[in-house]
Amino acid sequence: MRIFAIPILKNKTTYYCRHKPKTTTYLTKMTNYATRKWEELSNADKQSLKGRIYVGGQNLLDRMDYQEYFLKGVPMREERGDDKSSVPLLYPSNVITSEQIVNNLQKLLERRSPYHRKYMIYSALFVPLSATFSIIPILPNIPLFYNLFRLYSHYKAYKGAQHLSHIIEDNRLVPTASKELIYIYNGLDLNKNEIIDEQRIHNIAKKFGLIVLENDVKRARNQILEKIKKENQEKNPNNNIKVD
Repeated sequence: MRIFAIPILKNKTTYYCRHKPKTTTYLTKMTNYATRKWEELSNADKQSLKGRIYVGGQNLLDRMDYQEYFLKGVPMREERGDDKSSVPLLYPSNVITSEQIVNNLQKLLERRSPYHRKYMIYSALFVPLSATFSIIPILPNIPLFYNLFRLYSHYKAYKGAQHLSHIIEDNRLVPTASKELIYIYNGLDLNKNEIIDEQRIHNIAKKFGLIVLENDVKRARNQILEKIKKENQEKNPNNNIKVD
């Protein structure tokens, strides 16, 4: 298990967890099955109802908070068994300090853990209601599937946050300066409000052989910049952030 700290711009860092599960749980099998069924919809005609459902669903997934994606990627303690090994936290030491990435991570866990627990309960309460919706036989019960997905997503994020908090409490999280990340971030000055570009993100994913990391970090970058742009426009309509 490894965690990557990827600074997007000054004071904004996203994280990515890479792990290989030792065992395949029943929940994981069910999730993989649901994922395959969802991906089957991608083959439908984009103008058909099923095709529009898929496109709309993908748009919803892209709007899901990037921090939730990270926490969902952290394995639950049940998946790791009694593993007490240390967990490297890789980061580019030329643009951020180990204290910053650990403090940012702890604050993230403090915010997101109660959030996901709360909405996990809400999603569970709505499952029986959505199960009663009448549907057209040839179409899936979209409200039910969506509530089940959000229930699972919040559950995974909550359990991932719990596990990561446990790792930090056990002093098993080890900040590790990565030569590869340092090289890729070379020439980028976050203190001058410079932003990591998509080519650098691609280079990180390619260097470590992690395709999913590229998608997740680009999603995080887009969400962070959109939020900053919106905040700037609300404060001053003429003050726009420059994005290269």
